[in-house]
Amino acid sequence: MVSHKKLFAKLYTYGIPGTVLLWIKSFFTGRTHQTKVGQHFSDIAALICGVVEGSGIGPLMFLVYINELAAILDCYGIKIELFADDAKLYVQIVNGLNVVQLVRWSTDWQLSISINKCCVLNY
Repeated sequence: MVSHKKLFAKLYTYGIPGTVLLWIKSFFTGRTHQTKVGQHFSDIAALICGVVEGSGIGPLMFLVYINELAAILDCYGIKIELFADDAKLYVQIVNGLNVVQLVRWSTDWQLSISINKCCVLNY
């Protein structure tokens, strides 16, 4: 999940201040979320993190948020594919792999790694 506070800070450091940043903050602030399954609705919850699904700006904000991660991973030979609000990592592990930078970035930016979506192919 994308931390809104950290996203806004990152946008500011990328040189997006003033009116544009205020517009983006306004877009993400005060939103709610509700899930529908069949004819049943969940309780309404405040959207305090994450990008807005189905919006044009949501995937762009996700990519801005994780932009530096691609450069960090490239230093370690880890390939990344990005699409909308998803990232897939591919790496060949030979004699172990130092993933400290990935874990540090994930922790610092509060973007968890979905271990249940990970798989290993041995050959």
